[in-house]
Amino acid sequence: MDMPKILPPTLRQNKRYIAFEVISEHPIQYNELVSAVWNSMFTISGEMGASDAGVWFVKNLYDEKAQKGLIKCAHDKVENMRVTLSLIHIISESKAVIKILGVTGTIKSAQKKYLAQINLTKFTREEQL
Repeated sequence: MDMPKILPPTLRQNKRYIAFEVISEHPIQYNELVSAVWNSMFTISGEMGASDAGVWFVKNLYDEKAQKGLIKCAHDKVENMRVTLSLIHIISESKAVIKILGVTGTIKSAQKKYLAQINLTKFTREEQL
């Protein structure tokens, strides 16, 4: 039985990770957010545009408490995703706005720059001076 061939890195589509924060009246569940983003994307770009964007939600990095997460998309569709996210005003009957924290090329840098929690217990007076 032959194993399927893996696409070499030079032929793969380049990707970007968009770090975002949801600001809303009520806490937003992951499934509600995904549904709202897809509905907005289909309205703005249509099915063909949504398919070309190569959107993927990084589920295990969505923090429901802080309402922050990552969305992966094609490198040439970042502006389309920015528009899609900025036009969302209601998520599951709750007023909401999606704030884009930044765009990176790797999950590691996105976590480090935009999704990291600041630990205030490590602050000392010496560091502040």
